[in-house]
Amino acid sequence: MTLWVPEIASRPGPRYIAIAEAIAEAVATGDLAPGARLPTHRDLARALGVTVGTVTRAYAEAIRRDLVVGEVGRGSFVKPARPGEKVAPIPKDPRVCDFAVNLPAEGGDEDEVRRALSELAADEALMGLMGYPSDSDLLRPGRILARWAESQGAPYAPERLAITSGAQNGLIAALMAVCHAGDTLLCDELTYPGMKNLARMLGIRLHGVAMDEGGMTVAALDSAMAHQAPRAVYCVPNYQNPTGTIWSRDRREALAAFAMRRGVWIIEDDVYGFLAEDSERLPPLAALAPERTIYVNSASKAMAPGLRVGLVLAPAEILGAVSAGVRLSTMAPSPLTLEIAVRWIDSGHAAAASRWHRTEARARRAIALRALAGFRVSGDQGSYHLWLNLPEPWRSDEFASAAARAGVIVSAADHFLVGQRASAAAVRLCLGGAKPRAKVEEGLTRLADLLSGDALPAYSSMP
Repeated sequence: MTLWVPEIASRPGPRYIAIAEAIAEAVATGDLAPGARLPTHRDLARALGVTVGTVTRAYAEAIRRDLVVGEVGRGSFVKPARPGEKVAPIPKDPRVCDFAVNLPAEGGDEDEVRRALSELAADEALMGLMGYPSDSDLLRPGRILARWAESQGAPYAPERLAITSGAQNGLIAALMAVCHAGDTLLCDELTYPGMKNLARMLGIRLHGVAMDEGGMTVAALDSAMAHQAPRAVYCVPNYQNPTGTIWSRDRREALAAFAMRRGVWIIEDDVYGFLAEDSERLPPLAALAPERTIYVNSASKAMAPGLRVGLVLAPAEILGAVSAGVRLSTMAPSPLTLEIAVRWIDSGHAAAASRWHRTEARARRAIALRALAGFRVSGDQGSYHLWLNLPEPWRSDEFASAAARAGVIVSAADHFLVGQRASAAAVRLCLGGAKPRAKVEEGLTRLADLLSGDALPAYSSMP
């Protein structure tokens, strides 16, 4: 059976349609090969936190789209390819503006990629990058990644660093190292959907801490520390996902003090930290409470998502458990893409790419503020994702559906909500990805027209 679990939290519309769309994309990209067996209805429902009926409807929709075949008593399978048939990718509709996927903007990295691959092809050590790396093989990359983390304010500590296959792998390893099924993990009441899925998978109880415009409040955090007996706190202090805000120094110092006093672990997700200008950067929790902080970072946002290279800085007492979690979940990072990442750091390209992203993110945020003038938009300077607060009488899910009909994809607030309180009347807007600036402005203008009540033509991607 294919151990395939789609990411559906950022997809608009009914959950069964989101699952069907994820199947279509996975078939188009080859992530689901022809003839692959899909997870059982019950297994996928459990993994996604939806009902079995929702998965049943999703598979029925995939069958209707001629993507999947069902065999009584055997399960559901990706439709086998006919002899000689090649699976063509689903073309992206140029009319659609997708603000749901949180990716950095695409810049001028093509020449750097070609140069890196050409250099590797000519390197006598190339074949040495095609096997499992030994601990000694990872010493040099570890020192270089530690230096890169230091450039973003983290302590330079290569002896406490584990190399991961991206930040998601780092978060899994961190959770496995300090939490057990049934433990409580504190987080912002609006948090990264990937963490919601990880906690569900590992049987960890998430407790959302009340927020204001600057993130989780000190008073609510203090109360949760006292009454929830948490094992750890998960936070994104730089450009919090989904709101795009930056925690103040006071909040960072308060969390560091609480963690030290109460013996609680901090899992700090700093994948967006590179977007802060050096003169504006505040110290990460890893610098304020290094004995209690597990610091996670990645090259995905700063360099390229496809590299799948990340790092964890962990206190010495749990580094072995974190490293074991990395090995258990991915065996080892890919030496080939790891070599590209460390060469980019050494050559200065990684730093140049970060500078480019800082400029680009600010330019796109300025476009958003102009296009959405008159509406309340949150998100600090430099953030690639913003939080659009909706005026009355809009509800988050209703607005996301209306925007989708207008050809604009946004993420409704309930995708990020932890707990039972009413969902915020807001949506997340991701301004990066493959969209050029003109496309960003076009999509935001459509949203402004929708918010203003101006009529928009209905749009559907279905034939």
